[in-house]
Amino acid sequence: MKTSLSLLLIVGCVFVSSITKAQQTGTWLKDGEPGNPLFRNQVGFTVGTQGLGAEVGIPLSTRFNLRLGASLLPWETTEISKFNSSRDYKTDIDVDVMNLRAMLDWQPFPTAGGFFNRMALSVGGAYFYKAKGTAKAQLTENYVYGDLVFTPEEVGVVTGSADWTGWAPYAGLGWHNIRIVDTFNIGFDLGAFYLGKPDVKMGATNMLSGNDVRNEPILRDNLKDYKWLPNFSINLKFNY
Repeated sequence: MKTSLSLLLIVGCVFVSSITKAQQTGTWLKDGEPGNPLFRNQVGFTVGTQGLGAEVGIPLSTRFNLRLGASLLPWETTEISKFNSSRDYKTDIDVDVMNLRAMLDWQPFPTAGGFFNRMALSVGGAYFYKAKGTAKAQLTENYVYGDLVFTPEEVGVVTGSADWTGWAPYAGLGWHNIRIVDTFNIGFDLGAFYLGKPDVKMGATNMLSGNDVRNEPILRDNLKDYKWLPNFSINLKFNY
């Protein structure tokens, strides 16, 4: 918590100093369309692989830009599958991702044509307050063994989770401030967050107890290479 508060204070200081510097900067690099530099003071919404979010942009100079944002991705689904090709079981999947992020954009081709003039390289990072996926599996019908009949609840439930909560660096590229009409514009980002190895846990109840102990190392090994979170987002913003 103290680390998070320190980050927010630092970001706040950068935010204030950035606005001051932007106000003092009177000369912008043009791309052939007067009054339309790549980086402007902006506020808007984002939608993509991180879910829905909001973002503000503060130009630091003609070629550097700071973006601060947050995204939320809650997602739930239920799948029905076969166990041993004979019995149906359902799996409830719950994914919950939320992050706060800061990005520094750099315009590499300020004198290029329109397509490359709108391009920027980005580096930064995010703190994922939530980045967890959970799966819960249970039979959908009674289990019959000879003359014995067991309900799905008596058989038990198997759960598994993978948690990537924490800090994640980011690198990518994007196209920004593509004018739609007046001061409204669209942009795109493509990159990836490095999350590292997830914290994997399994659990099992009733007759399935013990399966978690045997299968947790297998699940951990299967997920050890899932360290990257791809990011593709569409940004709708307003210049002010």
